[in-house]
Order: sequence, then structure tokens, then C-alpha cells
Amino acid sequence: MAETVRGARPLKANCFRCFVLALAALAAYWAPKVWVSGSLHQERRPELVTCRTQSRRVQLPNVQNIEARRQTKEHKFDEDGGMYDIIKYPLLTEKACRLLENYNIYTFLVDRRANKPQIRAAIETIFDVKVVKCNTLIPNSRYTLAFGQKIGRKSLFKKAYVQLEEGDSIDLFPDDPEAI
Repeated sequence: MAETVRGARPLKANCFRCFVLALAALAAYWAPKVWVSGSLHQERRPELVTCRTQSRRVQLPNVQNIEARRQTKEHKFDEDGGMYDIIKYPLLTEKACRLLENYNIYTFLVDRRANKPQIRAAIETIFDVKVVKCNTLIPNSRYTLAFGQKIGRKSLFKKAYVQLEEGDSIDLFPDDPEAI
């Protein structure tokens, strides 16, 4: 069910209605040139594909946005206490305990600005272990509702799932906490 419109890429759609709407959007995008007030213009609109309750505009980012993303700098943590600023605390939920027992994967709440190499380096230096893999995610923020209005929000954080080498382990509840 894939066709092309004037050399465009093949269209793929889940339902026939989406396919027809995508064809119409492409036809509008590649509209012929028309005379407007004595000069030749081509009216191009962003592709709009609508299916039932979903609508999606497909646009390329402009040059200013691309340059702004390139110029963002990563956050530099302090040299002395930077490693300890990255890791907030270990997370102990049912899922975290199951991952720890079965796959040797530890779950930590970390600073939101820290990236994977920084988290890996912090875990390796603080706990003296070898990190095999480090996955991160930022969960959706949860709001507190009262009378239909948002009155509060849980703090935003980043989760880090850190898999250690086989045989390595981290003592989360040491007998002497000052020894670490």
C-alpha cells in the first residue's frame, strides 16, 4: 500500500484513512507554483497527518535550534566532592531488589545533570567496583491534585541502573558506615 507522490519517500500507514490523509498532506506539501501579486510563489505547509484523535505536525528544526543544542555545555561537578554530589542514594524497591538478586544491577537516584560516563566514574571510584553497563532514565513527574488543580509536584530526579561485573558487589548497609 505504499505509493510515492512526485518523487517523495514511500508512505507507510497503519490504516487506509491514515494513508489517504498522508497522501493529501504530501500533495499539499508539493503543491504547484501559483502567481500571487505578479510573482511566482509556492505555498508549502508542514505535513499534517490526522487519524481519529491524533494529529501530528512533521517539521524540520530550524538552524537556530540546532546551533543552540550544539553549544550547550555539560555540567562540571567539583573535583573534591563531585563524585559524592552525583550519587544521591540507592533505591530499594521491589524491582530494584529483584534486579540486584538476579542480574547484579544496582539502582541509584543520581543528580539530574549527570551523564552516563560521570555516573560510571562515580560508582567505580566510590565503591571500588567495575561497572559493565549503566542505563539512565528520567521518570515522568507526578503532580498532586486538589480540587482539579495541580498544587504540588514530586521532585525531579534521574534513575541510574548500574550493572556490575560478576563477583563485584556493593555493601549498601555496612556495619561501620565511616569506613567507606
